[in-house]
Amino acid sequence: MLKRPGEYEPPLGKIWTRAESRMWTITMFSGTCVLYAARASLPICAAAVAKEFAWNKTDSGTVLSCFFWGYALTQVFAGRIADKYGAEKILPYSSLAWTMITFFTPHLFDFAYWTNYPLVVLLAIRVLTGVCQAFHIPSLASIVSKHLAAADKGRVFGIVLAGSHWGTVLAGAIGSILIEWIGWRSLFQFVGILSLIWCWAFRWVLDKNKGMTGGGGRSSPQPDEEVLLDKKHDTIESHLSANTPCPSVPWGTLFRHPAFWAAAVAQYTGGNSYSILFNWLPSYFHETFPTAKGVVYNVVPSLAIVVTSLVAPVMASRFLAEGKTVTYTRKLMEGASLIGIAFCLMLVPMTSSFWVSLLIFTMAMAARGLHHGGVSVNPHDFAPNHAGSVFGVFNACGAITGFVGVYIAGHILEATNNNWSYVFVVTAAQCVVGAMVYTLLGTGQKII
Repeated sequence: MLKRPGEYEPPLGKIWTRAESRMWTITMFSGTCVLYAARASLPICAAAVAKEFAWNKTDSGTVLSCFFWGYALTQVFAGRIADKYGAEKILPYSSLAWTMITFFTPHLFDFAYWTNYPLVVLLAIRVLTGVCQAFHIPSLASIVSKHLAAADKGRVFGIVLAGSHWGTVLAGAIGSILIEWIGWRSLFQFVGILSLIWCWAFRWVLDKNKGMTGGGGRSSPQPDEEVLLDKKHDTIESHLSANTPCPSVPWGTLFRHPAFWAAAVAQYTGGNSYSILFNWLPSYFHETFPTAKGVVYNVVPSLAIVVTSLVAPVMASRFLAEGKTVTYTRKLMEGASLIGIAFCLMLVPMTSSFWVSLLIFTMAMAARGLHHGGVSVNPHDFAPNHAGSVFGVFNACGAITGFVGVYIAGHILEATNNNWSYVFVVTAAQCVVGAMVYTLLGTGQKII
């Protein structure tokens, strides 16, 4: 496929063969799946936990949102650490850390209320969980940027990120049953065991590929290996000659470019809408429709985003293959996502039917999935050789909404006697602003 200026940049590491690409895509996809299953566990059982520990809406919003204090702040430097020291070295330790915290979360909550300062301990537990999980996505971005050609980075990384929604479906489906039959504590232990299995599987993949990945292991492909090269621009030599230390990031150039901030605004507004739905939707349905089955409203909306998040990278690749520019493709996918979410959220206050509400939120989640062909893969476009570092800072913009937006939503609900309409209308308005800014100023071209 012909590349326009700024659309091509060779990877920094040894390019994967097709077999290696498939294996790593599956491994990273499943890792993101269990990561988000762990992250979704508390929002899914928030109503049950709040009832046991007598939390009000402000308490729930604080405990849910403080995870993102550690997550957002750590992401600022997590990507740079992954780029500099090797994501393959960082991930095993950070993954094992959040896995252990997830498994023992019920015990840690009980310990918090055994102490004289339960809120302080709860906040510390959630912040630490966020710190440990913050290394995951930037590390995956770093791995992808080093071992794939430009034409494949967006597609593969978009598929990997789609694992987040599979994880939410997994936690929602099985978690709803576990909460009803056994209790909320069993959900954390189930997800903790799954995560531990993935940690072992990831270590196995690393051992299997030892010497073929990482900063210094750029071995030459074997003659019979089918290598993922961009035929118009790539050669084996072009990838092997890139054996240079991790370059410093020209942050000044990036931060002075309006397209970066346009993408950051879109990331923030889209992330805010998803954080609100991700953290508060189970509570909304539980309170508004108390007779509804949790296994339905915890799963159906997430199934929609699973489908569109997998389709979106393929759609974006199809547009590029048809000759559309990267900039046009990113703007189209992100604009459709943000405007679609805003339209759906504006409809919520107009209905009092469970099934209509479920349909509206399912459509909103489906629209959010288009983001995986838009801004979510933008760092690979404008910073192809610094994807881990830039993605960490970039994703922090979306993660900030986890503690700002989620906390404010809880405060609004507390102040308005659980009037959910205010929450959804304000969120919709922000999505419209994000779509306008990115459409005017966004880009898919290389900045640094």
